[in-house]
Order: sequence, then C-alpha cells, then structure tokens
Amino acid sequence: MRTRNQAKYDSIVKASIQLTNELGFDGISISKIARKAKVSPATIYIYFENKEDLLTKIYRDIRSKMSQGALEGLKEGMTTVEVFKSIWQHAFTFNLRHPEYLAYREQFERTTMMRKIKAEDFELFRTVDSLLKRGIKEKTIRALPLPILTAFSYVPIITLLNYHHAGIVEMDEKHIEMACEIAWNAIHS
Repeated sequence: MRTRNQAKYDSIVKASIQLTNELGFDGISISKIARKAKVSPATIYIYFENKEDLLTKIYRDIRSKMSQGALEGLKEGMTTVEVFKSIWQHAFTFNLRHPEYLAYREQFERTTMMRKIKAEDFELFRTVDSLLKRGIKEKTIRALPLPILTAFSYVPIITLLNYHHAGIVEMDEKHIEMACEIAWNAIHS
C-alpha cells in the first residue's frame, strides 16, 4: 500500500476546488484533477474512493473551515445579540478571505450529492440553531420558523459576498457592520 503524502493531498484538494470553480462539477474528471495537481490519477485513489467521495469530502472540509472561522470570536457569557453579530461578522470576513470556498460550496449545494449531507453535521448549523432557539425563548428574536429566521439573517451573507466579488458593492468594515445590523434587525423582536 502506498503511503499518504500531505503535500499531494493538499495539491489534489486545491486543484479540485480550482477546476470545479472554473468548469463546474460536470466539467471535471479525475484525470483533469490529477493533471492540474501534478499527480497520477492512481494517487487520487489513495485518498478518495471516487470522484463523488473526493468532492463530498472537500465540501465537508470547507464547511468545517467555515464553521471554525465563523465561531472563532465566541466567548462564554455573550448575549444573544453579541453571539449573533460575532458569528455573522466572522462568517462574512472568513468567506470574504476565501471566495474559492464559497464558490465551491454554492456549486456543491446545487448537486444531487447534497442529498447525503445533513446540515446538523456541521458545528455552525448547530450553534446558529441553538442561538435562534435561545433568542426566541428570551424573546429577543421573533418567534418564527428557523428557516425563515436564517433566510433573513445569515443567508444574505452569500448575496452580499457575491455582490462584492462581482464589483457591485465594496464590502468594507463599515458596510459589513451595517449589513450585520440590518440582519439582526430583521429577526430581532
């Protein structure tokens, strides 16, 4: 059995993300990924069972990194609004620094591979779910179904990031803070 090499693994993941963002999931193949990563196709199969396994593991890894980035500012004893704003701003700035992750995530979430993924598997989902329920109980957040609250609070991050990357609006620190405040006001009771 061949040994695993972190540099080769990282190269495969990076090449997969780049090619997916350039060509879409239908436009990539193991051979294209191998060529871009400068490894043999057989090397990819040391790390991944098949193309779907590769793409799914990358998605899970990206979601995990996004969770870590969004949750990094949390401290014990923060109020509901403080937790909300911390997660919102950290999620925004993480994705602002990593547009390739956001592009990959958006593409993956429009595929049939997404059916095998449970949102509950991700720490960020569980934290936001818990936060919204806590806010409803405290009456600081409107008593609405969680998908509605999420749609008006955290989903706009993706739209604003897409506008930023398209050059429609410059999301500087001031605009990020203002957008976060608008998101909070949308769900605040």
